[in-house]
This record gives sequence, C-alpha cells and structure tokens, in this order.
Amino acid sequence: MTDLCHSGRRAVVTGAASGQGLATARRLTADGAIVLGIDIDTEGLEEGFADLANCSWAQAEVGSEECLAEIERFGPCDVLINAAEILRRHDFASYPLDDWRRTLEVNVRAPFRLARQFAADHIAREAPGVIVNLCSVESFVAAPRHVAYTASKSALLMLTRALAYELGPHGVRVVGVGPGAIETAENAELRNDPVGAQRALRPIRMGRFGRPEEVAATISFLASDDASYITGSVVLVDGGWHLD
Repeated sequence: MTDLCHSGRRAVVTGAASGQGLATARRLTADGAIVLGIDIDTEGLEEGFADLANCSWAQAEVGSEECLAEIERFGPCDVLINAAEILRRHDFASYPLDDWRRTLEVNVRAPFRLARQFAADHIAREAPGVIVNLCSVESFVAAPRHVAYTASKSALLMLTRALAYELGPHGVRVVGVGPGAIETAENAELRNDPVGAQRALRPIRMGRFGRPEEVAATISFLASDDASYITGSVVLVDGGWHLD
C-alpha cells in the first residue's frame, strides 16, 4: 500500500477512545486522513487524540441522535469505520435481557443507523465512499458465555453483505474486518493469567494474541483505493482461529 494512501480523505471512527478503534484512528491519520473520533470515553479520547494532527473527537453515545449530529457537523466524509462494540459475558440460561438489548443496540443498531446516514449522503452527492464494519471471528464461530456478542457479530456480518449488495451500484463499498483475540484492556486480566491465556490461545494457530495495530492496518487497506474491487467481504484477522 502506498504512503499516505488516505491523503485528503475524511474519516469517522467510532469506538475511537481505546483498543482497535484508537489504533485505527491513529493508522488512518498516519496514512493522511483527517479523522473524527467518537466514543463515550472523554478521557480516552483526550489522551488518545492529544498528539494527532488534523483530527478531532466528539463524546457521544454511538448511533445516537447526538452522534449523527456530530458527524453531520464534521461534514462530508469518505470513510466510516464502525469500530464501537461491547461484550457482556453471562451464561445463556441466566443472560440478562438488558445486556442482550444493549449489545444489539451498540453492535448492530448503531452501525445500521450510521451507515444509513452515510449512504444517504453519498447517494445524494453521487460520491463514492467506504464503510468498514468491525465484525469478529465470532461472526463465524461461537464462544462460551458470549451469546449476545456472537449473535450481534453474526448479524453485523450479514448487514455488511446486505449493504454491499444494495450500495455497490452507488459506488459505496462495504467491507468487514473479523478480529480474533486481540490485546485490549478488556482481556488484560485473561492475558495476565497463564492458565486462562493458554486456554484462550489453544485454537489460535499462530499461538499468540493479535495487536490492535494489526487490525488497524487491515482496516486502512480495505478503506483504501488498493482495495477498490473488494466489497461484501469480511477479512479475518484472527491468527487462524477460524481454522480450529
């Protein structure tokens, strides 16, 4: 991929305060993009975006009216990265309905609303664009105590394909990235537990956790012109987990 492959492009990244979202915002900036980061974590946004030039951030609930308004104020953008997500772990038999609803709200409904606004703007302007959805290896395989997360990521996979099918004729590509076990604050406790880490790594053929930067690099590629003939696909960044 060429240097500054996103030079002059404007991108919105949700879930931008930490983990894969922040890594993606940083990678797109390094590749020349002007980035708006959105998250509910003000402190994380302030810290993560402190050294990023030509970038801004907004504190908003993903997919909310406020979030949509912040993107509208940012102005026409070329790339939308739906990276915000939540994972609530419970045994299925006692899974709280509120956590089920919240997971589907953040992981499916919010990307739908953001993609709808993005698509409407691009169709009206007859402008090309790219939507990248953060799916998961769990779009394809299940994991214990992850029932809502697994269901939401499977739904996001099919949303990605449905949008690609409908928006392709309008010049809007829609692609997905499917991370596996990536080093984030959410799984820090697991990674620091030798027994838990060994168990988590068992299905991963490369024998290690992935880094947020590896996911961000894939997202940057898929959003670039180097991937101009890719739409409706989900690229797995899982160290071979799906092969197990």
